[in-house]
Amino acid sequence: MKINKKIVNPMIFIVMYMVYFFCITKYLYNNNLLIKLNSITPSNVSIKLLDDFLTSLFIVIIIISVTLIRKQSLSHIGITKNNSMLVFALLSIYFGIFFIKGDFSLIGIYKCFYYLIVVSFSEELIFRGYLFTSLDRELPTYLSVIISGMMWGAMHAFIPIIINNYSVIGLLNAICSQLGGGILAGGLFILIYKKSKSLIIPIMIHAILDFVSVLF
Repeated sequence: MKINKKIVNPMIFIVMYMVYFFCITKYLYNNNLLIKLNSITPSNVSIKLLDDFLTSLFIVIIIISVTLIRKQSLSHIGITKNNSMLVFALLSIYFGIFFIKGDFSLIGIYKCFYYLIVVSFSEELIFRGYLFTSLDRELPTYLSVIISGMMWGAMHAFIPIIINNYSVIGLLNAICSQLGGGILAGGLFILIYKKSKSLIIPIMIHAILDFVSVLF
């Protein structure tokens, strides 16, 4: 049976990232280097930036760099100029929420950056722009939605697992509890992605939903 590397390689790459994310997050937490958003101060904001780079942003840089090195357009991973007016409108809504809330402290500014770039941009690029798009070229869309959604959902269980020091059974239960939500929410973002033909749209919607839920 011939292995389709176009299916296997992206999945292996993301699994490797997930293992790395778990290990580096656990290391940071165990050494009191995992800075909470509400605990950011001028003296530790550089550590928080390093945390976010090590756990999320560096993989985004790798994906974008490899795409460009292969002389592929960024549209290959969903980054297009489609629906630019809608992007502008959503961006205006996002920053409008920030100004309405009126928290211009270091924590407030970092939250604005965090939910837009560290969470939404990173997650959408990794799990939709890269993983889903790669799988969708080779597999039926529903399978690509399920696989990418399960992996994205599983990632959301990692920090609770680390903080609560779950047993193996607790770890499995925590991961399984996130799979359904990962598929459903991931499927919604994928629908928006495919309809708009731009990854920027689900990035902005993802950011707005997360930002509003935290602020209000």
